[in-house]
Amino acid sequence: MTDKSDKRERIMEIAKKHFMEKGYYKTSIEDIANDLGVAKGTIYLYFQSKSDLFIEIIENEVKSIIEKMKSVRDLNLEPEEKISKFIDILWDLLYDAHGMMLDQKQFITDKEIFIPFIQRIYPLISEINTISKQILAEGIYKNKFKNLNIDVIGNFLMLSLRGYFLRLIDPIRYEDKEVIKEILLRGILC
Repeated sequence: MTDKSDKRERIMEIAKKHFMEKGYYKTSIEDIANDLGVAKGTIYLYFQSKSDLFIEIIENEVKSIIEKMKSVRDLNLEPEEKISKFIDILWDLLYDAHGMMLDQKQFITDKEIFIPFIQRIYPLISEINTISKQILAEGIYKNKFKNLNIDVIGNFLMLSLRGYFLRLIDPIRYEDKEVIKEILLRGILC
C-alpha cells in the first residue's frame, strides 16, 4: 500500500470480504486490521467508524450495480432478455452478500446504520427500481409483457428477490436463480 487512495481501497476490499462473509455485526475493525496487517487506528485514519466504512462499501457496490443495469437497459435486446439479465445482476449481488442480508433486520434499530442507509443507499435502490420499471415499460410497449401496473411489478421483482435471501431455512443455492427467474418471467410474459 503506497499512497492514501490505495490504502483506502485496500481497506474497503478487505472489509467488504469480511462483511459479505460474516455480516456487519460479526465483523470487527480488529478483524479487518488483522487481515491488512495494520493497527486498528490505521483504519480510523480513513473512516470515522465501522458504520461509515460499511455504508461506503454498500454505496460503491450499489453504484456499480446501477451502471451494469443501465448497460443492460440500453442493450439492443428484447425486453425479456433485458429483464432476465437484470435479474441475473441482482441475484449475483444478493447471493454474494447473503451473509449480510440477515443483519438488515437489526439495521432498523441501529441509528448508526439506518440513518446513513436511508440517506445514501435508499435513493440508489430507488434508481435500480426505476431501471427495472423502464425495462418493464418497454416490454409492455412492445407487447412482450402483460399490461400490468409497472410500479407493482417493479416493486414485486425487487422485493421477491430480496425476500428470498432473507429466509432463515435451507441454504441458498446459486442454481435456484433459474427457477426464480422462470417464475418471475412467467408472471409478466404475454
